[in-house]
Amino acid sequence: MPSWTALLGGSAVVLCAGGAQGYNNGMGQKPPMGWNSWCTDSLCNAFGDDPCSEHQVKSMVDAMVDQGLVDLGYNYVSLDDCWSATTRNSTGHLQAEEKQFPNGMAAVADYVHSKGMYFGLYTCAGTETCKGGRPGSYGSYELDAQTMASWGIDLVKMDHCGIPKGVSDIDMYTNMSNALNATGRPILFSLCQWGENNVESWGPKVAQMYRIAADHLPLWSCPGKICGGSGAGFGQGTREIIDFVATLKPSQYTEEFGWLDPDFLMTLYHPTMDFEESRTEYTFWTLWSSPLLVSTDLRNLSDEKKEILMNKEVIAINQDESYTSGDRISNATDGSQVCYDLHRCVEVLVFNCHRCRV
Repeated sequence: MPSWTALLGGSAVVLCAGGAQGYNNGMGQKPPMGWNSWCTDSLCNAFGDDPCSEHQVKSMVDAMVDQGLVDLGYNYVSLDDCWSATTRNSTGHLQAEEKQFPNGMAAVADYVHSKGMYFGLYTCAGTETCKGGRPGSYGSYELDAQTMASWGIDLVKMDHCGIPKGVSDIDMYTNMSNALNATGRPILFSLCQWGENNVESWGPKVAQMYRIAADHLPLWSCPGKICGGSGAGFGQGTREIIDFVATLKPSQYTEEFGWLDPDFLMTLYHPTMDFEESRTEYTFWTLWSSPLLVSTDLRNLSDEKKEILMNKEVIAINQDESYTSGDRISNATDGSQVCYDLHRCVEVLVFNCHRCRV
């Protein structure tokens, strides 16, 4: 049984045993773990001269296998808004950016699968994607679901840009969910509409993971008045996400096959996320039983990065078969707070500091 003492600031959490079951098509019974390319093709630009490409995917997969990450459960590699061409092909199908993916997506998926891992792709619920004006899936949900299934895709993230006026979020995401299931291929559906329209009340019914706030930037603190990102929450920094999720009481919504998603982990993003901030981020994502999808480079891990991402006891809490999530139970003005895991009766966390440490 793991024993874990933490010194963290601003929140205390308690884990409560679950029992409900969310959207089940065979994928995502536990919170998915792995890597996503978002910082490749966004303002993060974490990968410099190795952008979103077939080479990048293969090198990331190889590194994750060689360094033992896959053995710990990090078995998803997913491309975000960077992989597709800016137009559909002559038959209206989505197509990969030819220069970066010369062998096509089916070949990349085959490589990922050969290493015992899952492969994910991105699309948008609206008419175009959020980055670069690539084609969205609106009006083509069935076609795009069939295309991705034919390539062997295992995870589809659907973002929330290019939305026509007057269209229901619930209808759009439900339609894509149905289209994915109709392919006959089990595909994990990642619903990403930034926490709007009370998504926590309906998201678990149509997706295995659902975003509950605006995009997470690689910053410790970035309040809403500064960042102004679209979506729910108090801001886009790690601190603001922690404070916002506390107000949701995540144990009400976390379920087997249904995971509250605070967005990607920005573990040790240089120079804006240091060791203590990154360890705090990972701690809370773990306690919420949230997806552990890292959006910084997992090749050539430093000792500090290994210490955060390869802690078996912490991962065990996230992947616990009780399917539990942590709530804030006190918010003392002096910052001294305590958490006890009611299900396992072993983990005790004490919170008392200005900058969170674990």
